[in-house]
Amino acid sequence: MRAAGVVPLAPAVDPSLLRRLQQARQHEQQGNWINAAAIYAELQGEHPRDHRLKANQGNALWLADLPEAASHCYRQALDLQPDCPISRRGLAQCLRDRNDFAGALAIHARLAQELPLNCGDGQANLWAHSQVLLGLQQYRQAFALMAAHRALQPHQTQAPQSGATASPLQRRLTLVSDQGFGDTLQYVRFVILLLRSRRVAGLQGGVELVVERALVTLLREGLGWLEEPPAVHAKDDGGRTPERGISLLALPHLLKLDRPDLPVPGAAYLRSPLWQRHTQRQAPTATQRLNIGLVSAAGRKLDDPFCAREYHKRSLPEPVLWLLVQGLRACGATVFDLQFGPDRERNRALGLELLDPDRALAGFASSARVLAQLDLVITVDTAMAHLGGALGHPTWVLLPWSADPRWLCNTCTSPWYPSLRLFRQPRSGDWHPAVDQLLSAFKAQPHLYGRC
Repeated sequence: MRAAGVVPLAPAVDPSLLRRLQQARQHEQQGNWINAAAIYAELQGEHPRDHRLKANQGNALWLADLPEAASHCYRQALDLQPDCPISRRGLAQCLRDRNDFAGALAIHARLAQELPLNCGDGQANLWAHSQVLLGLQQYRQAFALMAAHRALQPHQTQAPQSGATASPLQRRLTLVSDQGFGDTLQYVRFVILLLRSRRVAGLQGGVELVVERALVTLLREGLGWLEEPPAVHAKDDGGRTPERGISLLALPHLLKLDRPDLPVPGAAYLRSPLWQRHTQRQAPTATQRLNIGLVSAAGRKLDDPFCAREYHKRSLPEPVLWLLVQGLRACGATVFDLQFGPDRERNRALGLELLDPDRALAGFASSARVLAQLDLVITVDTAMAHLGGALGHPTWVLLPWSADPRWLCNTCTSPWYPSLRLFRQPRSGDWHPAVDQLLSAFKAQPHLYGRC
């Protein structure tokens, strides 16, 4: 989900108006969303019939993670211009942030009837529509829209020119990763079902999986247990996809699936003998000191406004992180540092003195080996949550109030990952109750850490 987009304004005749619009753009480029919103509000007061200024104010407030205030602006913009797609999609994303998936769905469905798919607004609405459907567990419809959206992307040239869906039973099939690491780990489960259906149809091999370099070794090892595993290759150093390929996210629709059930018995669909030490350990007792891996911050991509918003929304603030670590230690846990990127230095700066794992976290395969040595992983919503789920490893996930729809709402379990337990903010920005709940659960029955 991206910001609804900036409504373009015609070149201003008034030099003062043009100067202030340029100031607003500068604030946006610097991530000063409140300052940008203030300028749009001031200008809209001077031009009360211009819905574009009110919509841009809403966009700035949404990127400041203030969906209630943004919602108010979008509604005012729609009072002035009821058919503005940007304001309507902005309102839908605010409803989604308030976990009102049904309200968001109604707007996306109406927009889908009005916007052509070959325009930017139509494609953006198509993707947002599919994600809300995931949150409502309407998987067949969600998978269909995701496949339609990915088919509009440049690398989807294997699909027939008529627009019909590509067949998973083609002699040779190239699957390409899409979105982020977590999405690849989540949707690679469907490759197992694909290979199974091809084997029944008498097709041998012929499946290639092209992913980010950091995932190659993990998927080669983790899918190596299959009778005919796919050939796994890296995208080139520029991250470019092959000229021919089908999005991994389109696979469940190609297979005509209507739910995300695991393709194999048990919780793990990525498996390797190299990762089996954890499963050979005895179940922890009530008095045993547990080894806990911790990831407290999401991926830091601050140059993109949406990614910056998600980073700040999903990551634990320093005071909350301190309380979590001290609370786990008070419960008798040994805490290992699984944080990646610049925020690893944040842990050192706070003096948390987390233990380093035996192996460097140089890639996802290395992380899988580290997880095998731990009793439990505690993480925010980032790729580590998906890795733990794909490995069937006990993993507790701390979620913001406006979590990604894939995590549903008002539930502590996930239909995608049986080994996960979810702890949610009860209101926007308030981490303390979620951390308190996690610590209470850990303290009460640490030897039953995988149960809800």
